[in-house]
Amino acid sequence: MSVDTLEYEFEGEVWLWSGKKTDWWFVTMPQDMSAHAQHFTKHVQRGFKSLKVNARIGDSEWQTSMFPSKERNSYLLPIKKAIRDAEGVTVGKPQTVKVTVLGL
Repeated sequence: MSVDTLEYEFEGEVWLWSGKKTDWWFVTMPQDMSAHAQHFTKHVQRGFKSLKVNARIGDSEWQTSMFPSKERNSYLLPIKKAIRDAEGVTVGKPQTVKVTVLGL
């Protein structure tokens, strides 16, 4: 089976992870979509099984990597500050996210 494009659209609540030096903002991909993505992307997974993706929230689009979380059994999408500012993203507010896996 050949997969040319993997695109996912979902709504997720923005949450905050506080690190020692900085805070990280994330949206969690639903578990069923994460399982699908992991199954069909083994050949393009990078370090830590991350996936290079193009992401979109509202009118803002950026490239980043999604990382799998064992605790959540899902991929995590980090949201850059520039995107948060441009789209009025706040912690606890659901966001509609579109993700396209790159490198297939």
